[in-house]
Amino acid sequence: MFIFDLQLANYRNYARASVRLDRGLNLFVGDNAQGKSNLLEAIYLLSTLRSSRASSDADLVRRDILHTEFPVARLSCEVERSAGNLHLDLAIVGRTTDASHRAGKRVRVNGVARRASEAVGQLAAVLFTTLDIEIVAGPPLLRRRYLDMMISQVDRGYLRAMQRYARVLQQRNSLLKRIQAREASSAELGFWDQELAHAGGVIMQARGEALGHLALQAQLQMERLSDGLESISLTYKPALGGLDAEDCPIDETEWSARMQRALAGLRQREIGAGATLAGPHRDDVTVEINGMPADSFASRAQQRTAALSMRLAEASYLRRALGDDPVVLLDDVLSELDARRRKGVLEFFDTFQQTIVTTADPDRVRDMMTRATGRFVVAGGTLTRFEGE
Repeated sequence: MFIFDLQLANYRNYARASVRLDRGLNLFVGDNAQGKSNLLEAIYLLSTLRSSRASSDADLVRRDILHTEFPVARLSCEVERSAGNLHLDLAIVGRTTDASHRAGKRVRVNGVARRASEAVGQLAAVLFTTLDIEIVAGPPLLRRRYLDMMISQVDRGYLRAMQRYARVLQQRNSLLKRIQAREASSAELGFWDQELAHAGGVIMQARGEALGHLALQAQLQMERLSDGLESISLTYKPALGGLDAEDCPIDETEWSARMQRALAGLRQREIGAGATLAGPHRDDVTVEINGMPADSFASRAQQRTAALSMRLAEASYLRRALGDDPVVLLDDVLSELDARRRKGVLEFFDTFQQTIVTTADPDRVRDMMTRATGRFVVAGGTLTRFEGE
């Protein structure tokens, strides 16, 4: 699939922008703080309905209109894909003084209002940023997010299970605090244990299956980018409260049963903590480079290559699951790579229908200028096609 038209209005630093994109490599050049990252964030937001950077929807609305009566940012795109052409519209409503205007996101797919679970992944995308190294070196939350953003694009059941899990987890934690305060009985946990384990089983099954593909592809990419000098291994570590998780259950039912046993075994500890101590919200993925924990023993260069390999594996996973190419977004990451690794990444993405690259240092990626089918300049929230040499 590829995007051939993109429209932004009152989004971040864009008052209004329109751009016609090409198949193949599209290169956006501009100084820092001009809107390059905002542009790729907008495309990824149309894909996942979740920002790669913002902590709230209000952060996405252009500051100049935040305090107006109806602060709304709008994004839209036209997409060609094997499943049929697609028109996506996304409205992001900031905080408003009018009680009839509810803050949040509204999405339309081909002109029809849709729920988030129906709209996510209609446009598939994979986003590479300079912060990806934190997937390897950072906390488990970032590795869970890596899996969630990827799997949600190809499995709507997974996204619905995540939404259900979050609601049940909140209810269960509230109940645990009331039991701790002797305001409720522990017998009430039975229902919530069952509900949490049911949604959790769907999530853990999907994560385990996805890691099977990712681990193999990441290893292949790591070997290719390092000329066979480095290896990477990814291992799913479900948080099952000390139960043996080395042998992955074979289906959602078995995952759910295992999680219910874990919750039962942790009951007194959970009441003491007032929080749920087992389940997908505490999962992790261990990353090892050359057999050693990547966060503790790998160099920054090795961690960067490992993170890049994981994103390349993600692109491969999306392509395999969808039977179509995701749109590839690289936010100023190629200029950090040496010429050999940069060449290896671009050779991989030559086989994808559309790659969108940003850079603040065109001299470092001069080889891409001649390869790009579309070249653009980003300056102060404006986008201009560049036709020169």
